[in-house]
Amino acid sequence: MVYNKDVFIEELIRRKRPGGETLFKVGAVILGLILVALAFHFFTSIFPFFFAVIVILEFFLFIYTVKEYEYSFINGDLDIDTILGKRKRKNVLSCAAREIRLMEPVTGKVEGEFTQVLDASVSPRASGRWYFICERDDGSRILVYLSPSDRLLRGFKQFIGPRMKGEVPAEAEK
Repeated sequence: MVYNKDVFIEELIRRKRPGGETLFKVGAVILGLILVALAFHFFTSIFPFFFAVIVILEFFLFIYTVKEYEYSFINGDLDIDTILGKRKRKNVLSCAAREIRLMEPVTGKVEGEFTQVLDASVSPRASGRWYFICERDDGSRILVYLSPSDRLLRGFKQFIGPRMKGEVPAEAEK
């Protein structure tokens, strides 16, 4: 007797920050401190207002530079959402397994013309990155980079089969 098992996999991927972003944040803090000192020196009467505005701006600068991706894989349908500042969520891709033409580990530059390229991986230099090519009925081609877990790779293998190249880890025994 064969039981049809539903597949539901959700993963949250936190995007690694490039070095330039850290430098930008340090510069913003230094600029904020300079502005606070100038406001205290020249605008003593309304200093609390300037201080509050600068602190709020710094807060939003730090919060909204955190970028995460959520992969939701449900019975062969993949949704990728981007989450900014752990608050604002936006769907950036919905793709069915039948639209995936090829999926394999990233080994170099992917050749071809694409209408859209989405890098929803941890980092462009991270190990364990995979990519897939999604071809829509309207003729558009989308190149998507992922950082999938072993569990997500097994889920993809179940639905796209031979269109998936590369080694898929076997499920660990319990």
